[in-house]
Amino acid sequence: MNDSTTPQKPAQANSLYGGLISAQGLDLDRFAPIQTQVQAWTTEAGTTVKFVEARGLPIVDVILRFRAGTVQDTAHPGLAALTLYMLDEGSHQYTATQQAEHIERLGAIIAKQIRLEHATLSLRSRSTQAALGPALALFIDLVANPAFGSSALEKIKKHLLQSSAARERRPELRARSEAFGHVFSGHPYGCPLGVTEEGIAAVTTDDLRAFHQRAYCASNLEMVVVGDLSLAEAQALSRQVSQALPQGWSATDLPAVPAATPATINIEQPGTSSAVLLALPLNVPANDPQFPALVLASGILGEGLESRLMVELRERRGLTYGVYSHLSPLRAGGLFTVQWKIAPAHVEGTQELIMTLLRDFIEQGPTQAELQLARKQLEGKLLRDVAQNKRLAALLADLSHQRQPDDHLNTYIERINRLTPADVRAAMQRHLDLSYRVKVSVGPRVEQQPLPAPDQ
Repeated sequence: MNDSTTPQKPAQANSLYGGLISAQGLDLDRFAPIQTQVQAWTTEAGTTVKFVEARGLPIVDVILRFRAGTVQDTAHPGLAALTLYMLDEGSHQYTATQQAEHIERLGAIIAKQIRLEHATLSLRSRSTQAALGPALALFIDLVANPAFGSSALEKIKKHLLQSSAARERRPELRARSEAFGHVFSGHPYGCPLGVTEEGIAAVTTDDLRAFHQRAYCASNLEMVVVGDLSLAEAQALSRQVSQALPQGWSATDLPAVPAATPATINIEQPGTSSAVLLALPLNVPANDPQFPALVLASGILGEGLESRLMVELRERRGLTYGVYSHLSPLRAGGLFTVQWKIAPAHVEGTQELIMTLLRDFIEQGPTQAELQLARKQLEGKLLRDVAQNKRLAALLADLSHQRQPDDHLNTYIERINRLTPADVRAAMQRHLDLSYRVKVSVGPRVEQQPLPAPDQ
């Protein structure tokens, strides 16, 4: 309610600048600090929960992240994916068609995703009890009480094999799969697609039920709730979910990754361009104190039009539309990768050029200007994620899986702003060793040509 004794502001100040009279004194290089209150608890059934109350929109986002990824199904590669994709193929109460019709009528959205370390299901619903109550009940029934019918299993097997074959035909995904297969040979991480034809064929409905009874336990679940709920309502929601699930099993930590060895892998595949990837082992968990420095290093090296690799390969030489670096932190190990597409005749030349650029960057570190730009880009992305409920929920699910502290969001910008070029250089020199590089190319085999001179 407006206070009638408060003087009215000038009309011209009430504009898109939110009442700003003058820009004098503003520091445009400083973002507003993040102040996201994350509530955390563990249910009686062992589910860890993170909750953010967000009253701006009448929406609730719920994410269920089970440690039920492809690393858990080494006996039958494909079992984890089949179990996840079978969850919305009917329950003991509803057929798949009835599930879909009820969810659509409520205006809710359910999504699912399988990764190496986890299987994720999400629900987005209006926060009114008339919508959220029935949507949550359907969501719980789908996750906790799947029917695992044999006819549906044959259909999902066919779709999963077709999807896997399509991914194998994409050169950039094939290159990534080959890199994981070499670096993590003999380890559960070594099969990033998580599917083999033999594994899929061997899976039965009994296998699905046994895997679900273990991997979809309440104690194997990390839950995130963001939206238009009170703390008490979120706690009640988390209890409702965790009590409905199987009980008493949790995934154990994976074994350490094998010792790294260098390799050059060339996969011949028809096409007009080659997908090329350079991978380095990165055995640094995301909650390691030096990991933010590596995130900044990756941003400087290969994220954005002003990154070192983009300037050198695209702007100065016109060799590619894009070249990107990426950190893949995993609980038992990880990868640092650089990936690009190139004319087949320039595969080897660009591999050597990027190795040289990487070596110089690791030895010398970034400039202060590069570091400042990378910080601002990282801060801007984080602020955008925090500003949108759906993206905030996904971010919290990642942070929970990474075992980050509950105040991570509110302290992250301050921590990256304290990092110096020397800190970034030290982190790279400690954790990135080019002697273990794995080079992968997927494309046609042609005679190699020298690279064009820069700035021509």
